[in-house]
Amino acid sequence: MVKADELAALVAHEVGDEAVKVGTPKLAVAGVTPLVVVCPEDAVGVSKTLRLARDRRLAVVPTGAGTKLEWGASPPRIDLLLSLCRLDAVVAHRHGDLTATVQAGASLKSVNSLLRRQTQWLPLDTAHPDLATIGGIVATNDSGPRRHRYGAPRDLILGVTFARADGEVASAGGIVVKNVAGYDLSKLLTGSFGSLGVILEATFKLAPLPLVSRTVVAKDVDPVTVGKAVSAVTASQLVPSALEVQGPPFSLLARFEGAQRASERQVVEVVKLWQRWGVKSSILSGSAEIECWRHHHDIVWGRVGDVCRIGFLPVDMPDILEKLGILLRRHGSGGWVAGRAGIGVIHARLGTDAGVSKLIVEELRSMLASSAGYVVLLRGSPELRANIDAWGPLGDAKRVMGAVKRQFDPNGILSPGQWPIEVT
Repeated sequence: MVKADELAALVAHEVGDEAVKVGTPKLAVAGVTPLVVVCPEDAVGVSKTLRLARDRRLAVVPTGAGTKLEWGASPPRIDLLLSLCRLDAVVAHRHGDLTATVQAGASLKSVNSLLRRQTQWLPLDTAHPDLATIGGIVATNDSGPRRHRYGAPRDLILGVTFARADGEVASAGGIVVKNVAGYDLSKLLTGSFGSLGVILEATFKLAPLPLVSRTVVAKDVDPVTVGKAVSAVTASQLVPSALEVQGPPFSLLARFEGAQRASERQVVEVVKLWQRWGVKSSILSGSAEIECWRHHHDIVWGRVGDVCRIGFLPVDMPDILEKLGILLRRHGSGGWVAGRAGIGVIHARLGTDAGVSKLIVEELRSMLASSAGYVVLLRGSPELRANIDAWGPLGDAKRVMGAVKRQFDPNGILSPGQWPIEVT
């Protein structure tokens, strides 16, 4: 087995870049320490790194800020941790077309800071929004509360430039908002966890920056009433940018962004609409609203504990919330849920006991087996990852996913363990 310092010297020589160092436990991914960390300054450096990895069968894990490296299964090994941190530019902002092309290492915060000059933005509110990079957001298809109105990264991406497992650089999609014939590689790479290619640049459709924001909050709502209140909003002509649930005990949050008069009118209508179901609510704005959404993010991502994503049909939400509350109380995990009430995707923070988290995930999967739901482990301790399948049952998708992986990464060097089907 090659030594870390020898591999670092080899990479530095082959790539021609001094930004190569031996990995340390501080850079471990799900408990696995990389042998070498390499930070190429451009796409050519990424390409050279991948060619070396292909020739020597080195396991490569791409990274940006590292906020989502802990998601999914643990990699069996990491020879090269490939950082895109130096590819951090906004390549083009076509404000007249409401599109932008951004390098993978740029943070969402810095990108929106630049786009804001033209009163536009990329409307994604990912986990760890101050740190998360464009490449990581696309690779995990991560989205937050505003997915209700704007969609996930897969809905906003127009084109992508990526390095293949053999080091060749390829592009897919375009720079304008239109539908084209053929297979959409941009959407295939979105959510692939870096296991099909290393994203270098992505082009997105943007949105006008909203002028004001208001949020309606209803507290201590039982699961059945949550379902009725959410259905009332989705069946109306109201246009919330976010419609969230959190708890237990459960609360509802409905956010409206846009022009001042329209936002103010809609929050008043929601208050009246929910009153019909016996739900009392209040309207937040300014610093109180900002703190409300910060808390909503932090109850899952700002605290330690195993985290899973649960997907289900929106009509099943009352039943899911009821059973989730029972599971969390029964196992004493002190857990919490927060997520997209109008879409049927929530995150659950389960606690820090690997045995308890395993039981909860298994019970949830059994409960959702007959209704096309799913439970995916995102964040988990090494002990939990070693004793549970992070992805859960794949059904008919298993064969297709295996074929896709073999086509894009026949040697299985990219993000080992992150694709549900491995190439051997």
